[in-house]
Amino acid sequence: MNYRHHFHAGNFADVVKHVLLLGLFESLARKDTPYCYIDTHAGCGLYDLGAGAAQKTLEFKSGLSRVKEADKAQAPAWVTRYLESVAALGREREGFWYPGSPWLALHSMRPQDRAQLMELHPDDAGTLKKFMSRNSNVSIHMRDAYEGLTALIPPKEKRGLVLIDPPYEEERDDYAPVVELLARAHAKWPTGMYAIWFPIKDHHAITRFYRRLRNTFIPKILATELCVLPPDNQLGLNGTGMILVNPPWHFDNEVRKLFTWLTPVLSDHKQACWKVEWLNTENVSNPADKKKDDNE
Repeated sequence: MNYRHHFHAGNFADVVKHVLLLGLFESLARKDTPYCYIDTHAGCGLYDLGAGAAQKTLEFKSGLSRVKEADKAQAPAWVTRYLESVAALGREREGFWYPGSPWLALHSMRPQDRAQLMELHPDDAGTLKKFMSRNSNVSIHMRDAYEGLTALIPPKEKRGLVLIDPPYEEERDDYAPVVELLARAHAKWPTGMYAIWFPIKDHHAITRFYRRLRNTFIPKILATELCVLPPDNQLGLNGTGMILVNPPWHFDNEVRKLFTWLTPVLSDHKQACWKVEWLNTENVSNPADKKKDDNE
């Protein structure tokens, strides 16, 4: 309950998370049928980078600013869309604002699509309602995601995306609560798409996290990592990752292209690195293993 994203908005981890998220929205929009987006830890929806919290840390300079200043000649289409989304929010509101995942979702959704946003922190939930409640296809719930998610799935649309993006204040060591939440949700909605953001501070903890994920025996789990510092650095946040369950066809290949371009943009460190790997193999980039689901 103490974590506040205002201090970290627009940093390198946000850039990676949001560019990947926009790629997922793009894939969902390829079919005319509606989808449902569920955000388990929605935060405020958008953040003022000109305000005190963001100006105190200036973390956006490690992410958003670097992408804005980079040579975009060879930038992947998802990066272009990300910058267009940031610019669209700038046209909508005066000042220096950064879109959170709820705003990006709303900006990507079509009239037939729907969003369910959860936020437990009372102040952030109130701000989220202020920014988002005017939209008829958005529902906001002030509730704990660890009990609320399974109550909201499967959605009536039968297809969609769940973003699980907790503050990781209690998910120590091997992120057991997150894995348990995913296992319960997948058991209830196995064809849904799930994206789990996680920080990379201790590579031993990530190894244990992956072991727990493999032991769920959920098929089609893709792990993506981008580290701006060596993964075994002991000083703080080394990188960011996203677990994807039931990712779109060929999504892993698109992430590899993205990270090849994005890693040197976000870091000057000679040991900056990235990784894209399947944890539980139903490799959807192999035509022999392709299976249809409601999100395709």
